[in-house]
Amino acid sequence: MDIHLYLMCYRHEALVASHLSAEEFGAYMAVGTRKKTFGNVVFFELDPSFRSSELNLEQLEERCVPHSSGQPRRSKYMSVYRVMEHVPLEAYGQLHLTTRDGRVLSLDSQDYQAPASRSEAFMYAELCPLTPRIVTKLDPLEFTKKITDSANPVSVPRIFFAETQVARDSDGRLAGYLPYNNPAHIEDCLDEITNKPAKFAKTVDRDPPLTAFYRTIASGFYVGDSTGIKQYAYPSVDELEEKHHKWWRSATMG
Repeated sequence: MDIHLYLMCYRHEALVASHLSAEEFGAYMAVGTRKKTFGNVVFFELDPSFRSSELNLEQLEERCVPHSSGQPRRSKYMSVYRVMEHVPLEAYGQLHLTTRDGRVLSLDSQDYQAPASRSEAFMYAELCPLTPRIVTKLDPLEFTKKITDSANPVSVPRIFFAETQVARDSDGRLAGYLPYNNPAHIEDCLDEITNKPAKFAKTVDRDPPLTAFYRTIASGFYVGDSTGIKQYAYPSVDELEEKHHKWWRSATMG
């Protein structure tokens, strides 16, 4: 049986080996185990040839073996601590977004596309290894370079995050369809960053509840470090409704 390597990275880190395909694995982690009873699952599929002694992958073939009955090994945890920093950028493959009822949407990486110039600040949901929600003047590439620069007093070796929506109604308030639980505070943070040239970022929430998370995604997801960045563009609502209707219907429910 082929062994797949999955990096789970939705507000925690774990490197998991499995004989299941990505779609089967996502469904299993969301609804097929008593260890997790609700919530989304986000994970990368890694290059199957990737090996790292820091992540115990020299033991991969001897630990991820079929059960004595011949059934595939659904999950074998290889590492649960400081995983992302030990996985080089070139090893990251497809990104898989799993809803709470086990439906999987798979995104391919693409060359980074800089966003159009804008006066409004960006809002990012940091997902791994950090978890705050922040607003910043920096676009995804600029933010990645800043947060992974070891010369800065606050930095990480590698970062995974999503750009989230900050659309406003005509009265200046956040759009009513956005499911944030503290819209007035977010508006204040956005205005502060926009109106203070010397300030490049502000924390909105140190550990935000990610209610209806998939409904809030803007341009997509990003993983990067000092060597570069990978972008996983998020489909438009029209495309989600037309091509991924069952997944999107599930995603809009929580």
